Amino acid sequence: MRSNLLPMEGDCFASCLATAKDAPRNDFSSAAAPVPARGTGWLRWLGGALALIAPAVVIFWLTAAWPDTPDGLFHLHRVRALADALRMGVFYPRWFPDFAFGYGYPVLNFYAPAFYYPPTVLHLAGLDLIVAVRVSLAAWYALSGLAAYALLRCWVRPLPAALGAVLYLAYPYRLYDLFVRGALPEFAAFLWLPLIAWATVPKIASPSAGASEVPGAWGVSIGAPWPLASVAAALGWAGLILTHNLTALMAALAGLAMAALWTAAVLLRGPRGDRRRALLAGPWALTWPLALGAGLSAVYALPALLEAPWVGLAAGADGRGYAAHFAGLAGLFDRSLIYRYPAASQLTVPAPGYAALLLILVALALLLPHSRGRRLGLGISAGMTLGALWLSTASSAFLWDALARVLGKLQFPWRWQTVAGLALACTLGWLLDIGGRWLASAGPLARPRLAWWAITCGLAGWLAFHGYAGLPSAPATFRPADLTTAQMWEFDARHGQLGATWTAEFLPRWVTEQRWAIGREPSGTAAAAQPARPAFRSVRVLAQSHLGERLRYTAAAPGQLIYHAFYYPAWRVEVDGRAAKTRAVGDLGLLAADLPAGEHEVTRRWGVTPAVWAGRGLSAIAWLTTLGLLILTRDRRRLLWIGLWLMAAAVAAVGASGWLAREQAAIPVDADYGIVRLEAAVAPPACAGETAPVTLHWLATASPEPLTAFVHVITPDGRVATGHDAPLAGVYTPSGRWHPGQLLPDRHEITLPAHLPAGVYQLKAGVYRPGAADAPLAPVGHGPHDPRVDIGFLEVRP
Repeated sequence: MRSNLLPMEGDCFASCLATAKDAPRNDFSSAAAPVPARGTGWLRWLGGALALIAPAVVIFWLTAAWPDTPDGLFHLHRVRALADALRMGVFYPRWFPDFAFGYGYPVLNFYAPAFYYPPTVLHLAGLDLIVAVRVSLAAWYALSGLAAYALLRCWVRPLPAALGAVLYLAYPYRLYDLFVRGALPEFAAFLWLPLIAWATVPKIASPSAGASEVPGAWGVSIGAPWPLASVAAALGWAGLILTHNLTALMAALAGLAMAALWTAAVLLRGPRGDRRRALLAGPWALTWPLALGAGLSAVYALPALLEAPWVGLAAGADGRGYAAHFAGLAGLFDRSLIYRYPAASQLTVPAPGYAALLLILVALALLLPHSRGRRLGLGISAGMTLGALWLSTASSAFLWDALARVLGKLQFPWRWQTVAGLALACTLGWLLDIGGRWLASAGPLARPRLAWWAITCGLAGWLAFHGYAGLPSAPATFRPADLTTAQMWEFDARHGQLGATWTAEFLPRWVTEQRWAIGREPSGTAAAAQPARPAFRSVRVLAQSHLGERLRYTAAAPGQLIYHAFYYPAWRVEVDGRAAKTRAVGDLGLLAADLPAGEHEVTRRWGVTPAVWAGRGLSAIAWLTTLGLLILTRDRRRLLWIGLWLMAAAVAAVGASGWLAREQAAIPVDADYGIVRLEAAVAPPACAGETAPVTLHWLATASPEPLTAFVHVITPDGRVATGHDAPLAGVYTPSGRWHPGQLLPDRHEITLPAHLPAGVYQLKAGVYRPGAADAPLAPVGHGPHDPRVDIGFLEVRP
């Protein structure tokens, strides 16, 4: 039998959003939901909760043995580095000072930062690093499935929507991101695509309505007034840009393509009287939230774009590296029953074979009379799927070449499977909905309903089996305790890489040394090019912050102070509050400042560049625009949204101001060894059984010579409770890299015994030549009875 809810073709998406009061109870394929029985609301909430929890449990269980991937370790170290910054009161650290062998790296100035904050907060709350990331990934994953379900419920009944959400969750490429590549932010970015579509597409579907009535995730009707829907879509775009900018680029291009498809559909099939209004509403609804979201994220995105020429991102920007990763038509689909995940080194990533089958079924479904009113939605979903997959094939090379400055940034054509995954989920939802309409007209109610439940459950089980069964099982060899700065440096040195990246894309352009050689002794020519002995009589470090230090120096003549940090234009060096001239020196492009003679106080800090100021300004304008939209909305919870938005602004303002950033006081030492001078030490409190980081601040004063520095923790009775010996300035800053007049931070990770009683312990330090630990050097003017020098005290907490 045929339902009286079958819409006319020209009604497009809007017909799927309408709710009819006289809907026949046996039409279980329509988007209209029957009135729920009294007392069953809690069942739907329980079902929704289980649907949310189940994917989270699956991902958390599958990552119990953390997968061994090329990029996963890098992201774990970024979470660790962000946690270090937050502990020091730095909310948005654009520079990680301990990356790149301690020279620092502007990772979060260019790489989208949002993914790292949830696991960082969980880690600071007490979870170990890997568990914190696993919990965060499980939440991203589960919420993405719920978002896909909510999107599909805009048009189809719960069963087709649920199956589409299962496909979106089990789509092989997103699992490949996590378990093969370790591309954790790209995996998380799958959340934002359905949310953006959910907030945008209903508005396109009903351009004349003041509100879009959208069936919610558990059958409830959610009112989405136009301003609030725009805000939701804009926040989705901002979240996507701040989570993974390359996915945002693909989504923006896909959105523009969808606007073009919408325009063409309205011109060809839309009601003649509504064409002008629909032509304006569709593209406007797609582009306005994108522009507002880009403005909200400009505090990150604008500096990332404008300052790209300062780092290695600009190198090879116009190359054709993507050409090696095109798929041929024969290898576009994986035709196995269980998806065979390619190795991370493989050049192409095939789409699942069922994608081809679904596209064939689309061609057949469009011919069925039951597809009337659904053809536009099905056609757009299938068209987006086909277009995204085509962009990963060699036949699209001409388009990549023509748009190389834009598409080339994606690096890998198979990244378009991110868009294809959501489009294919929508395609499946439409197909299943059309199939349900066909079954509903085939006979009595019980038989098609039972058959449809069986088909849906069987397909859901097979989709999950197809995606999960073939996942690689190689576990990583490291534990959470191994995720230290020293481990990161050792990994970089072993692989000839830098800054926990594979291509040194964030290396400042003033560094001319090869990246694989930065942590090693320099060449003979570079080693010979040393400046004269500095004129500094003393350089006393007063305090150390996360991104700089304060010091007081005395110099008989003007001189050059060199920092153990790559030069970057954001660095600010101030002498008695006045800006000093800075520049890059040496083949490592180290930060150097010209200092006047006399006694002065010098501060090094991370400043705000013009691009960051511009980004903040655009974000402020976008924030005010969003506030205006929230004020205009007629939602009954308007005051709640406005309050939350004001709170977000307050948090952002406090973080940007630097009010919460703190310093660690340094203890003056002033021990002159001729070659180097120990100026100060920093020893924050630590707990027994953990690692105590003690930092020695040295000043190179003469031609370099290899030395080993040590730190001893002394008990009240004079015994050495524990200690640490290491090459002065670290293994990866060999003496051949030192310049006279260079400050050398020397971090010693001292393992405290678990049985060490709580209390305050004296610290002593010294140096010796390699292989002569029994003959430590005595500083000038120091007594011969104990060549060690006092560097303060360490508080050990229980």
